[in-house]
Amino acid sequence: MIDFKPADEETLLLKETAERFVADHYELALRNVMLTASAGRRPARWAEMADLGWLAAPVGEDAGGLGLTPKQVVPFLSVLGAGLVLEPIGPVAMHCAPTLARALSSTRAEAVLASVLSGESIELIAAGPAGAPVKAGREGDDIVLTGTIPLVIGGAQASVFWIVADCEGVPFLVPVPAEKVWVEEFPLIDGQSAAKVSLQGARCSAADAVTDCEEALAYGNDLAMVGKLAELTGLIDRLYRKTLDYMKLREQFGRPLGRFQVVQHRMADMFIKREEAQSMVDMAAEAMTGEDVALRSKLVAAAQVKIYDNARAVLRDAVQLHGGMGVTDELPVGHMVKRMLMLTQLDGGRQAALGKFRKAA
Repeated sequence: MIDFKPADEETLLLKETAERFVADHYELALRNVMLTASAGRRPARWAEMADLGWLAAPVGEDAGGLGLTPKQVVPFLSVLGAGLVLEPIGPVAMHCAPTLARALSSTRAEAVLASVLSGESIELIAAGPAGAPVKAGREGDDIVLTGTIPLVIGGAQASVFWIVADCEGVPFLVPVPAEKVWVEEFPLIDGQSAAKVSLQGARCSAADAVTDCEEALAYGNDLAMVGKLAELTGLIDRLYRKTLDYMKLREQFGRPLGRFQVVQHRMADMFIKREEAQSMVDMAAEAMTGEDVALRSKLVAAAQVKIYDNARAVLRDAVQLHGGMGVTDELPVGHMVKRMLMLTQLDGGRQAALGKFRKAA
């Protein structure tokens, strides 16, 4: 059941700070300047984001975080998604930090995450693709890692990678400083920084390895997906609003395009897609607090399939109604289209989500 109660004060405060931040720092002209910067440069406002509580929001209080629920952080993540924020907030705040908070003891988690939540260090979970996991072997007191991780969002800016390694079919986490691996940076289609990480022969201390972390990894993967879906719902909402405004202004045959019935029907369809997406991400966020892991994974996968479908439908209609302007960089619409395409293709896209749903069903 989806809880439709009004958002509480903490949720609204976090959302309002995000709205002010985006308004001040992410106008299209300012974002275009940021896109020309080096992909590996440390985000200029990362410490400010940490001070606003964004990195600590979904982490439990016993690990030094704010202890907010996934439902409470979805609205502010939607704002960041709609604002086309380039910094790796999701990979750090919704994936790495919550995973480590669950995988480590409370004492160690608080110590490890202190620099992450304060913005001093950018640390990321990095795992190999399906069918090609990072392999680990033991040599004395060291662990030797082999494998390549083709895509780590924010990887060019990371100081530490928490590698998901496989040893005889059992996964574990091990921290590896960025200087000990080969990092090849590149920008994604939407301008976000990413990296390919090669681990051939990388060594780390066996004492630093984190075992018995399957549950934490599964939770972190599901929470990271909720974060991505929140970004998508924000993009869907903004794309709908931008298209609606354009239909009111653009004229054809002496009348605004929005006066034509066929356009009104198309806008009504976009509105429905937006509302469905918001309900589905709320459902997925609430599922994260349940104790039934299989049901949680099933609901998150169901939300992923539905929101991916709705995002692509809204994207298609927005581009068609804008015409050629909808795919240029002159309007925010073109940038939103690129971000939507990128988000809906990550993690194997719709087909991988369907497979996850069938497995959990």
